[in-house]
Amino acid sequence: MRAFNHYIFKFLSLSIFLGVATLHAQKINTDSLLVSIIKDMRTSNNYSQNIEKCLLGKKIAPEYLDFQVLLGKNYEFTNQNDSARYYYQKVLDENPKYEEVFLYLINLNISEQKYEEALVTTEKALVFYPKKIIYFQKKSEIYELRKELENQKKSLQKTLEVFPNDSQTRIQLEQINENQKNNRIGINYNYTTIGRKDVGPWHMVHLEYINYQKWGSLNGRISYAERFAANNFVAKGVQYEIESYYKIGKRNYTYWDVTLSNDMVFPKYKLGGSIYLNSKKGWETDLGFRYIQTQNLDILTLVTGVSKHTGDYWLSVKAYLNNNKKNYNPVLSINNRYYFNSKYDYLTLNLGFGTSPDERNTISQIQNRLNLNSFRIGTGYYKFLYKKFITGIQMNYNLQEYIPNEFQNEYELSLLCHYKF
Repeated sequence: MRAFNHYIFKFLSLSIFLGVATLHAQKINTDSLLVSIIKDMRTSNNYSQNIEKCLLGKKIAPEYLDFQVLLGKNYEFTNQNDSARYYYQKVLDENPKYEEVFLYLINLNISEQKYEEALVTTEKALVFYPKKIIYFQKKSEIYELRKELENQKKSLQKTLEVFPNDSQTRIQLEQINENQKNNRIGINYNYTTIGRKDVGPWHMVHLEYINYQKWGSLNGRISYAERFAANNFVAKGVQYEIESYYKIGKRNYTYWDVTLSNDMVFPKYKLGGSIYLNSKKGWETDLGFRYIQTQNLDILTLVTGVSKHTGDYWLSVKAYLNNNKKNYNPVLSINNRYYFNSKYDYLTLNLGFGTSPDERNTISQIQNRLNLNSFRIGTGYYKFLYKKFITGIQMNYNLQEYIPNEFQNEYELSLLCHYKF
């Protein structure tokens, strides 16, 4: 009897061991299958095969909700949106706190213009994640897509109550208010000294009026320049400019600029245009041209650039290619801003190489500097005061080649004051 009990014990122990080993092997296989699906989604577009793997994983381990999430993503990649929505919703029914799935389902509904369903899902997500700014942003985006301006403004204001330091939300709200109706009038002053005998100083004043409308903005500017040189010679003149931004969609817009002058201190005229394209992830690209006619030559410039908002930072990189009589001169401009409370409150740092046709302070010198080197660095601080006054101070240093292999130091001080009404 004792021997029989001994065999029974061995049999039970072996069964338990094999059962545990089988479960352990199943977990390893399940995890490996999950990793394999994720890897394939990153490296290939074989979504049908991934769907088969997800269905297998779901069958082996139904408690693994990750398989159902990936199943939804692969169905979405193959435009089987109803199946994708089914699995996203199924996961949320089983685990209402599955954060990523909320976002997947919201974005899917937005892409299909099912804004009411997207809004309902966003509200559910905010119940579980009241401190996640992405869901506040999605709510505002939905109202914008539905063209419910007042609800969008209320949503942005609510976002600022929860996240008072989020500059992007504040900028977006300000932009909406400006687009409804806003006017600005202001003055900019620039003073330049040059570290070379009998050259300078230079003065430039801009008077401008800006009108914002739902379709974009229109800006009129009058510029006056006065440049001292050897023997008290003074070159002075006036330039007239019209500048406009025109919306061509929800995120995209165009830029146009025309200047005219009869005085030698400015070019005869300049014509410029660009198209700006914005992605959902905050990237903006632009492509355009500038054409300048001076007293002695014509200059055609191609322009391209890219910019990105990241938190409170905005970084812009822009490249120009000046063309004059088959001579090509590259120009590079880098601008970085750190925003505080509004789009008018920021610190800026800029770097540049070459002479750009968009630099108003040196535009009158472009025909002389086109084939010469220039290295620029500058910093500025801009502040919004009493909800009416936009103020700013900017300081720049320019190491400018004035004849081949000879350089001069240029120091610029710029002051700005605008009034909003």
